[in-house]
Amino acid sequence: MAYKRQIDTQMSKKLSWLLRHGAKTEGIPIRADGFVSVPDLQKHPRYKSFTLEKLKEIAAVDAKQRYTLRWNPELRVHEIRANQGHSLAVVEGEAGGLERIMLVGQIPLAVHGTYHRHWESIRSQGLRRMNRNHVHFASSDETNSTLSGFRSDCQILIYLNVEKVLADGVPIYRSSNNVLLCPGIKGIIHSSYFQRVVDRKTGQPLTNAGACLGSNFSAWGW
Repeated sequence: MAYKRQIDTQMSKKLSWLLRHGAKTEGIPIRADGFVSVPDLQKHPRYKSFTLEKLKEIAAVDAKQRYTLRWNPELRVHEIRANQGHSLAVVEGEAGGLERIMLVGQIPLAVHGTYHRHWESIRSQGLRRMNRNHVHFASSDETNSTLSGFRSDCQILIYLNVEKVLADGVPIYRSSNNVLLCPGIKGIIHSSYFQRVVDRKTGQPLTNAGACLGSNFSAWGW
């Protein structure tokens, strides 16, 4: 059983990399909405083991709901996509199956999790999307649930000033698994857009955090 879990985790990581970052490199067609045809996937010699049954299992058991697997009645094929986390330029914004947020009331909370070792860089340089298309935010800061948007062991919570971001015309999107995504301005969300920054364990504001809120690191997950 433990060995099977290990194999399944490796397969999910491999699938996640392909759908988020590697489809073009591998020569597998990917649409602007992020979907890859399952037959196209299975034609590739490195992905023959991804049977439809295995893909259904991977998508069903994923606690963070990373994948959407569907039947396309027009093309008459099954398709799969990663719900967020792309670095592929072809998968972007609303064309990538994302919902654009227009009103503050649609997302009363947007929070990004990170670590103490990254705080000084974030404080001075802002949150950077790195080589992904967006910085990721969770829609909840509850610590007793599995959340897409930040790692379960993160130490710092950065709350986004959604009202200010939207007022300045910076787009925010929501993925189908409820991860909030923001490309920032030229790939950076400046610290002036932080509403507050707290230590996750104690709930205390970070020292000097308030000073930077007028002036990256994105928690990577597979």
